[in-house]
Amino acid sequence: MLATLFRIPQTPEEFSLWSFAHAAHHRDIIRLIFQTQSKRLDEYVLDPLNPVDMGNWPYLHQTMHQQMDTVLGIKGFDLSTIDWQDADLMSGWFNQHANEHYQAGAILKLG
Repeated sequence: MLATLFRIPQTPEEFSLWSFAHAAHHRDIIRLIFQTQSKRLDEYVLDPLNPVDMGNWPYLHQTMHQQMDTVLGIKGFDLSTIDWQDADLMSGWFNQHANEHYQAGAILKLG
């Protein structure tokens, strides 16, 4: 699942897979933080994600990352701004984002 987060989706099908894997990884992180540290983190609907009309997804997603990063001691990034039309910016966003998930998974021993 984590490997999926490092791949930049190129097709609608790949984007659907990324969106699902991403939301599932967040759920696993939230569950493990609760189980290991008895801390409840907010969970928002992340899947499905419509890259054409994201609504408040960027803000809610950033909130989830800030909570996760604070509890786990991860130095995070501002993931609330993303331009799906700029390939260079999108590549950087996906790498930073996936690295935060990788760090969280390593800390929580999430496979």
